[in-house]
Amino acid sequence: MTTPKKPPGYSFSALDLFDSCPWAYKLVRIDRIPRAESEALVTGSTVHRIVADYLNRLVLNGLQTDWEWAKRAGKFIDAPADVPIIWEKFYQNFILPPMEAPGIEKKLAFNRDWQPTEFFAPDAFFRAVVDFTYRQGGLVVVQDWKSNRAVMKIEKNLQTRIYGWAVRKALYPDAQEVLLRLHFLRYGTEREILLTPEDLATVPAELEAKIAVIEAEKHWDPRPGSYCSMCGVQSHCPVMQSALIPVEVMAPATQADAVKAAGILLAITEMEKALKERLKAWVQVNGPVQINDMVYGPSTSTTYDLDPEKITVDLLAAGLEPGQVWPLLNLTKTSLERGLKRIKRIDLFDSIISTAPQRQVEKIGFSKAK
Repeated sequence: MTTPKKPPGYSFSALDLFDSCPWAYKLVRIDRIPRAESEALVTGSTVHRIVADYLNRLVLNGLQTDWEWAKRAGKFIDAPADVPIIWEKFYQNFILPPMEAPGIEKKLAFNRDWQPTEFFAPDAFFRAVVDFTYRQGGLVVVQDWKSNRAVMKIEKNLQTRIYGWAVRKALYPDAQEVLLRLHFLRYGTEREILLTPEDLATVPAELEAKIAVIEAEKHWDPRPGSYCSMCGVQSHCPVMQSALIPVEVMAPATQADAVKAAGILLAITEMEKALKERLKAWVQVNGPVQINDMVYGPSTSTTYDLDPEKITVDLLAAGLEPGQVWPLLNLTKTSLERGLKRIKRIDLFDSIISTAPQRQVEKIGFSKAK
């Protein structure tokens, strides 16, 4: 007799996965198909681990910083190239604040009645891991480390309110307010929002509603969209397979598979050029095409006709040395901005850009639906 599978527990990431693609949810959460690792995933997990180690050391030893330890700990092996850069920016700008009852990588779990339970207990129904939390009097601070390349706006959405509700319910039940702070590690930038008991009161009911949709699902249809590049189970996707790419090509395991994959990629590259031209012509006549949360159609951006001679004169007049100016003259808006940041003269950027002629450029391709 086959033992029935234990129903999976839930978390915000699981709910978000279902919203992105029910098929990917079934593969990952029910069928337990391992997800392929991406560089972004490895970067995030590596940085979270070293930040947690550092915080544990500071709390244990009553320190605000420990740069000597941080420098030694920053000798990463086989980590993506941007991990040491992110780590250095973090420890050089972080000071442990005054706090009470700190929690680092706190694993929180709740049963079917939304009461706290052990993380690995048989009755654990919903789980959440909180990067860093502590009290300051009646205020609870929840800090979440983000290794994203984009700095996102923080809102009182379900994800942020789950953080606040979980720590208040499991760790600080008498707390009056929760300050949620997102720390974007690549930039040393923070965004924060204050959550009141009224903001948190409906969280269990909202989770119940989303979980009910998942538990009633019968078809698990794939949902192609912006999430496809991140799902980690593309080689099992029927939409990918219907594109005439065999499973062994999506995840080559032998030299023969790799050769086949390279041949198909070359063919797809050439096919893509023709397909783009024909689809572009169709869109120009008939308008954009929407596929779930993605739209294929025209979008506009601003380019700047930067005059190298004028910019050279302006930068030299502002006190820069010729050796600092010449590397900036591969002139695009992005390269100019990055170069000025590197030499700590970003204050000159706005005045230069404001005098450059602008023109609108139309580009047809995929973009996120608004």
